[in-house]
Amino acid sequence: MISDRVVTHPIVDRTTVFDGMIWDVRRDVFELNGAEITRDYIVHPGAVAIIAINDSAEMLLIEQYRHAQGKIMWEAPAGLLDAADESPLEAAKRELYEETGYEAAIWNVLVDFANTPGGSTEQIRIYLAQGLTMHVDGRPVGDAEEFEMPMHWIAVQDVMESIARGAVTNPQLVLGTYAALLAMADPDLIVRSADAPWHAREDVLNTDRVRLPKN
Repeated sequence: MISDRVVTHPIVDRTTVFDGMIWDVRRDVFELNGAEITRDYIVHPGAVAIIAINDSAEMLLIEQYRHAQGKIMWEAPAGLLDAADESPLEAAKRELYEETGYEAAIWNVLVDFANTPGGSTEQIRIYLAQGLTMHVDGRPVGDAEEFEMPMHWIAVQDVMESIARGAVTNPQLVLGTYAALLAMADPDLIVRSADAPWHAREDVLNTDRVRLPKN
């Protein structure tokens, strides 16, 4: 079995060139193969996403405005790991409720991935949520881009056809949908327990590559 591995190269200089609302931009000068290399990269808090599927093989999706893309995009519920002392699973449960008003009785890990590893430290964990019921208090109103976001139950087949046409491109939705289809075919191969170790996130935490919550 193959596995990514952590390596270290001597850091000659490290500066934060941009201190942002959600992530920072860091500039490292490091030694590699006898030369000094300079690289800028985003230091990200990490994120979770939720592929929520009901008993009718429908997926719970939202439509959200993404300013960087200039689009309203179809997405799975998702959010940042920007709350102190909150586990990824608890963050996923919170985001599912905040964005849709739903709770899930069954949680599993679908897939972990590094989003844009050439320029960002962002690690994302995608969960599979099943046994869905609306919270007794209903759906929160939300604010900013999340204010009254449209929410839909869409057949998994329709989502797949939209992905195949290139009509939807959100990475968590695309990867999560493919992973969910594999899980349906062979759950023992794909599905992990909800509290499965997240080695890739531990790696970036241990090498000071995560934007931690600021007091």
